[in-house]
Amino acid sequence: MRLNKIEIKRGIITGLSVCLTMFLLSSVTSCGIFKGKSEKAKEDPRIQNFEFNYYFLEANKQKILGNFEDALVNYTAALKVDNTNSAVYYEIAGILNLAADYAGALEYAEKAVNFDNTNNEYYKLMLAFMYQNNNLPDKSASVYKELIKLYPDKISYYFALSNIYLNSKDTKSAIKILDNAEQKFGINEIISLEKEATYNNIGDFDMAIAEIQKLVDKYPNDTKYKTLLAESLVNSGKYEQAKAVYLSINEDDITEGIIYFSMADFYRTQRDLENTFKYLAIGITRDDVELDLKVRIMLQMLDIMGDNNFIIGNMKYLLELLTEKHPDELKVRALNSDYYIMTKDYVAAQKEFDMILAIDKSKFQIWEQALQLDFVLRDMDKMYKRSKEATSLYPNVIELYKYYVPAAYFTQNYDDVDEAVNFASQFMSNDQIVLIEFLTMQGDALHKTNEHHKSDSVYELVLYKDSENTSVLNNYSYFLAERGQKLDRALELSTKLIKLDGDNAIYFDTHSWVLFKNKKYDEALIFINRAIDVDLKNPVYLEHKGDILFKLGEINKAVMSWEKSVEYGNASEAIKDKIKNKLIVE
Repeated sequence: MRLNKIEIKRGIITGLSVCLTMFLLSSVTSCGIFKGKSEKAKEDPRIQNFEFNYYFLEANKQKILGNFEDALVNYTAALKVDNTNSAVYYEIAGILNLAADYAGALEYAEKAVNFDNTNNEYYKLMLAFMYQNNNLPDKSASVYKELIKLYPDKISYYFALSNIYLNSKDTKSAIKILDNAEQKFGINEIISLEKEATYNNIGDFDMAIAEIQKLVDKYPNDTKYKTLLAESLVNSGKYEQAKAVYLSINEDDITEGIIYFSMADFYRTQRDLENTFKYLAIGITRDDVELDLKVRIMLQMLDIMGDNNFIIGNMKYLLELLTEKHPDELKVRALNSDYYIMTKDYVAAQKEFDMILAIDKSKFQIWEQALQLDFVLRDMDKMYKRSKEATSLYPNVIELYKYYVPAAYFTQNYDDVDEAVNFASQFMSNDQIVLIEFLTMQGDALHKTNEHHKSDSVYELVLYKDSENTSVLNNYSYFLAERGQKLDRALELSTKLIKLDGDNAIYFDTHSWVLFKNKKYDEALIFINRAIDVDLKNPVYLEHKGDILFKLGEINKAVMSWEKSVEYGNASEAIKDKIKNKLIVE
């Protein structure tokens, strides 16, 4: 874990159209506003100065406003008045660079430097950038060498030149430049870290270690540099030497909390879990360590946790410390939820998601993870409420309806099922399997609310899409038989059902009942007996058998079957009346 990183950033954000920019340049050149100038205007320097200032200032204003095309037009107009002005060439180079016209930008950057008599630092720096953008590292390096001569106290130019050599695989020259910087500025952290990184890049770990050793020698009481040395030793595989350095650190002298994480990380690699958790606990309580680093380290520990009870217990303790330190941070709550999921404490994980979503409802992924937990816990009430809110926030995210529709159905919110399926089905042409599942639940929901005309239409739609859908064949045919409607259609469906699956007791009962309603009592008795053979104590099957026997005139056998149905749990008033009166009330 590196304590410090050096990063030299440079470059200009790109974004405009190259073609548009070149078109503007060409159009400005032939624009009529430059024609017909009077000879007096050309000769009078006051008028020329006024014109130049007008175009130049207008260009600067448009550039500030982000109107780069207009700025380019005005800069070009200013050049028509004074084609030796280096400032204008510099500004045009910048705009062309924005347009990714690197060749054009280089041309103007060179002119800016050529027409400048003041050794302007920024013009040269722009030129160095343009050479790099045009893949001319040698020329860029020459400019940086000149900048170093002109401004020897600017350390960033040494680094920039060193990076050019590194990118060109000229490590020797890169090191030489850094050595020059060290001679100029003395041994300091920035240069030493840059040299260490350079040596590491070429695999010279001993020299990398030596660079950090110089820092330690110069600042022997600075625990940060000792830590950097230990990390450098670890990087080269010299673990025993690294351990010796860590042991030499006086904890009372530690001023930077990140050092504790470095020590913890080292002991983790050595599988010394006791010291790992010791230093993690100290680091987590430090105010001078960024939360993101703490979270990142904890994620690494979760990755290695597995089923190790020692790690599991200590992770719980560390998470309690972290939560106490940052109670309102969503990242910490997310960490807690990860821990609870990994330890299969899904109820605790669910509570963490409740807290997260109470604070921040803007992340769809969090909603989905929370709904997955609700589903695992079979907490349909929570899943219904959560998914309903989620779909109101993200109405076009179909994944959320995979939780909402089933949850609404199982919690008997049938109107929500109907509304949700009507909406979601518009966007599910590419997911016919889930669509059919949704439609099936919609049909069942409409049946529950006695909207039979609608439910029949939905069932017919499902069978049009999937003619062998046994769930719909079963439910639809049974519901039609119960209602005594479309009995021919019901018989057609239940007959197909039995052909598709001739071993299912539920389907035997359905087909038997459809036959019963069609007054085919002898056939109905055959299939209800098959159902009872599979499930001897099913009270519904036994009641149905009694009804069939009654229609066949076998009253005593019918009563016996009804009585068995009551024995096995049927407590309805209707069957009690059947037994008492030995009669079916139609």
